[in-house]
Amino acid sequence: MFRPSMLVFLLLVLMLSTSVCLAGGEVLFQEDFDSGELDTNKWIPDGTWSIVDGVLDIANDPGGWPVGYTVKNDFADFKLSADFKVSGGQCSSFVLRAQNETDYNMVQFCQPNDNSVWWHTFAGGNYVVDQIPIESELIPESEVWYSVKFVVEDDNFTLYIAEQGEELELANSWQNDSYKSGAIGFWTCCGEHIQYDNILVTTIGLEPSAVSPESSLLDTWGNVRKAY
Repeated sequence: MFRPSMLVFLLLVLMLSTSVCLAGGEVLFQEDFDSGELDTNKWIPDGTWSIVDGVLDIANDPGGWPVGYTVKNDFADFKLSADFKVSGGQCSSFVLRAQNETDYNMVQFCQPNDNSVWWHTFAGGNYVVDQIPIESELIPESEVWYSVKFVVEDDNFTLYIAEQGEELELANSWQNDSYKSGAIGFWTCCGEHIQYDNILVTTIGLEPSAVSPESSLLDTWGNVRKAY
């Protein structure tokens, strides 16, 4: 016999699934490099890219500004999460909304960099730099893994950063209307050595609240069960 409580349970499961999707966003792209091989169905790499011990390893010779990026090139509004490590006091550079090898946005972490992050606009191979102080005062150090999250919506770019495993902190934000959508990727220069891992791109969705929707729904279901 079908009981009313079963219908309520099914509705709550549907609500729970929807809440989780809204909180985390829909996955648009994911890469952990654990296969040990560079997937050219996902990436248009620069020739200096390789996979070493399950991470993307980029160590280029001095000279040139090589850039590699995803085959998927329609990221418009999104959240990008990743881990990275810089070796030798160099820079780590993320490319956002890339159109091609010469037209894209980029954010760059350097050591030392006067407590700033450098946002760039590349157009036709020429670039303009906006140097913006990090609000969290967290400057990435060499040989330490960090986690970052970019929230890109309309013309607004917001950056969060922390040492890997720590809670992300607001770093800074930037406004630029050069490109409305494009690929994501990485830029290197001048003999830099950088490693990247755990790339995840999602739709923006809703940020979890202090009281999570999941907890509220589970409490509600507990009350329903008691009622029956």
